[in-house]
Amino acid sequence: MKSIMLQSKWLQPLIRYTIVLFLIVMIGCGGPPANNPLLNDAREKYEAAHNDESIVRLAPVELKEAEEALEMSTKLWEEKADKTEVDHYAYIAERKTLIARETALLKAAQEEISRGETERQQVMLDVRRADAQRSEQRATSALEDAQRERLAATEARAGAESARLSAEESRLRAEELAKKVSELEARPTDRGLVLTLGDVLFDFGQATLKSGGMQTVNQLGDFLNEYPERHILIEGFTDNIGSEAFNAALSTRRAENVKSALMSKGVGSERIRVRGYGIQYPVANNATEEGRRQNRRVEVVISDQDGVIKERTGSN
Repeated sequence: MKSIMLQSKWLQPLIRYTIVLFLIVMIGCGGPPANNPLLNDAREKYEAAHNDESIVRLAPVELKEAEEALEMSTKLWEEKADKTEVDHYAYIAERKTLIARETALLKAAQEEISRGETERQQVMLDVRRADAQRSEQRATSALEDAQRERLAATEARAGAESARLSAEESRLRAEELAKKVSELEARPTDRGLVLTLGDVLFDFGQATLKSGGMQTVNQLGDFLNEYPERHILIEGFTDNIGSEAFNAALSTRRAENVKSALMSKGVGSERIRVRGYGIQYPVANNATEEGRRQNRRVEVVISDQDGVIKERTGSN
């Protein structure tokens, strides 16, 4: 019995030592703690960066280095490597992630600056382009003004030359008119040019034009055709032989026959007016044959260049 008790006292410490040793072994075989705070923190930061499109786009190299460090830390952790090694790579992964984030922010800022510079350059380019366009417009406007001035000067010279030619033409026409009037033996009066056709145009008491008098009528017709702006008034007169009514009718018929002769030469009837005055407005004394011959006449009053003929007044 005593021997059994001695054995029991010796076994109890041995059993306790065995249990402790077992627990130590069990603890050593259980692997690392359930988590590593530093590794978990590095993983969270990496995942956040990996989900940020700007970091993925702007800092792919730095993010890849963070990923590789995180994978190494995770591998060491899973292989139950020394905690110091695990923490070392976890720290590197966390730093690389931070570097990736800062790199992305820097490049984003640089892009913003670049965009701003590009916009500034574009604005400056637009300004220079607008200045160039305005300069071109001013040059074009100046050229157009110069062209207008040259055209105006050319037109002025042409106008002056035209006026000179017109004046020369008018002068020549006036000379020609004077020559024609001289040939017609017309005389200027306050009513206009007056051509007197004597009684040689008609037989006594008759209104029919004699063939010998047609030369003068033909000359008058040529003149009127050459100066279409001129109108005429044909006035017939007689001496005092015969009744007043007969002489009035005779003077009118003679004027009408002169008109008909002129119309046959192409002179428009709208340019010719006719009046018969009979014994009115004598130019000589009817007491003598010579005076009566002078009173038997047809007068053709030629208008001015505007077609105007002044009306007869008083004894004119």
